Amino acid sequence: MPDHISIVHEIAEMLEISYDSAYRRLRGDKDLSIDEMKILSTRYGISIDSLFGNNNADILFQPFMLRSEESGFEEWLRLRIQEISKIKEARTKEVIMVARDLPIFYYFDFPELAAFKIFFWKKMLLHNPEYHDKLFDINDMPEQLLNQGKHLLSSYNTANVIEIWCQETFMRLMQQIEFCRISGFFANRQIADYLLGKYESLIRHMQDQTEKGCKFHLGHSVLEDGDENMKIFFNEVLLIDNTVFIQRDGLKKIFMTHNSLDLLTTTNPAFCNQVEKSLRLIMKTGNHISGTSGFECNRFFTPLYEKLEEFKKGVYSYRYIL
Repeated sequence: MPDHISIVHEIAEMLEISYDSAYRRLRGDKDLSIDEMKILSTRYGISIDSLFGNNNADILFQPFMLRSEESGFEEWLRLRIQEISKIKEARTKEVIMVARDLPIFYYFDFPELAAFKIFFWKKMLLHNPEYHDKLFDINDMPEQLLNQGKHLLSSYNTANVIEIWCQETFMRLMQQIEFCRISGFFANRQIADYLLGKYESLIRHMQDQTEKGCKFHLGHSVLEDGDENMKIFFNEVLLIDNTVFIQRDGLKKIFMTHNSLDLLTTTNPAFCNQVEKSLRLIMKTGNHISGTSGFECNRFFTPLYEKLEEFKKGVYSYRYIL
């Protein structure tokens, strides 16, 4: 619990019992009933199986399925803001993120790109009926979602995070833009070129952050005494799907993406330890490219600019658009 919240008050209010009864449960003088365990486990996302040390092969995951309506995206962004807030409040914390696709946070410094990603997901993944015949138009921006996303990026920029990238991390958006251009999903022909130009600016901003080892908003500078809160590893060979490992105050948690946007989460200790071991192996066998000499960083980003030029010229491949 955050420091400003009393766990006794929280439990007493949640279970509708007196403070004295809450204290007795905390001390172990009185057992929790099954109903009380259900209330607490549901509220805080705690697996009762993991508390009992259940060693069977079944692992309990909590799903978050993104709904296609506008409020679904708001809830999706709000969930991430809440998780980052929990991380920032923790005394000890570590976040390791495998990014086969560039994390959504970064797009919100470039609203046109963020709007395109939302459009693409709604049209191609969620099959929103309202988007069946809808074309992407830069003049039609989801302002409320973009403002919420900007807040999400501000929170993410203050968090210490380790990210693991591959070349595909930056390729997917190029492929999605080209796919929409070929499919006639843009309101006019100039939009594809405009988005690729914006994406080049985003890649240059990502390179700037990587070289400095620090996350910051576009157009802002890093203070000389600013903390390095961004560690980037590049591993082209060993890379699993989009996965986030979080460790805060001794609790380990895994977020895994399903169908690109939906989430599966678990705190199962055995599974979390296994994923953590895999992620550390990926980091160990990869190259640390952030906050180092420019050589390693340039070696990663130079092929991206070359590939971007190919897309601008129409030499493309969109095999992995989702």
